Amino acid sequence: MRSRLLLPLASLLLVSAATVAGCGKATPVAPVGTTIQLTVSPTLITGTSSAQATAVVKRENGSPVNPGTVVRFTTTLGTITETAVTDTAGVARATLISDGRIGTAKVVASSGPVTTDAIDVQIGLQAGTVSLSATPSTVKETGGQVKLIALLRDASGQPLAGALTNFQAQIGTLASGGAFVNSSANGQAQDTLQLSSADVSTLSGDTFTVKVSVSGASGLVTDTSTIGIQRLPRASFTVLPDPASRSAVFTDTSTGKPTNWAWDFGDGATSAQQNPAHIYGAKGTYIITLTVSNAQGSSSASRALNFTQ
Repeated sequence: MRSRLLLPLASLLLVSAATVAGCGKATPVAPVGTTIQLTVSPTLITGTSSAQATAVVKRENGSPVNPGTVVRFTTTLGTITETAVTDTAGVARATLISDGRIGTAKVVASSGPVTTDAIDVQIGLQAGTVSLSATPSTVKETGGQVKLIALLRDASGQPLAGALTNFQAQIGTLASGGAFVNSSANGQAQDTLQLSSADVSTLSGDTFTVKVSVSGASGLVTDTSTIGIQRLPRASFTVLPDPASRSAVFTDTSTGKPTNWAWDFGDGATSAQQNPAHIYGAKGTYIITLTVSNAQGSSSASRALNFTQ
């Protein structure tokens, strides 16, 4: 008899404990009939600033809901505090910050069955124009450093501060790592491009481009700048001989944009022309040498020319 009485009592205790545990896990939310007044300030933020979302939660009779009532915040752009609880005045607060994207964020607050209308917040400033300068405008084959400056203006032509600006380069490494750079109070955004000889060696041409982009009202606003490469000259030439007259026409095919040419025709005669012609006085083998130079240095190339009669 005693054991039969204890079993129902134990079962009752277990049910009570489960009920208490279940109540402890319950999330307090606003009851039916509650109103939520949502405000966000400011409604325009830059990539480094933030906005505060404030939800005032009241019962149907106008009194604040219980402290600790959970309010959930969501946004379509940027990041926001996902949940917050009300204080004794029925107020819950959350912080909205940029995640690097630019556009209009729609912020909403909800608790239980109650959801607010969305409030629009502009994240990131929109530029009217952007201009890019690169200093210096040329680099050596061995590499170097280029300072990039973008000037941002709004639609009215005034300096645009706090705008998210992105620099890109065809080669090299940007100090920003490709991340957004915020424009200063005078509308300037700056980045630095570091170039190595290995970077420059990947190019077959004598120029490369850098680019800046910023969000505008109708999409991205961009500008580009071209940077030249100061290449060392590499001498080369072709020869078109005329055996009958023992003459030859020499054509410079050097690369690296030489500015000076020095020809040695192998018989004591010389020329400073780029593409000279020369007549030899006797048959024989002559070693022709071309030396080209520019501000970066010089280079020479030689080849033999043989007249048999």
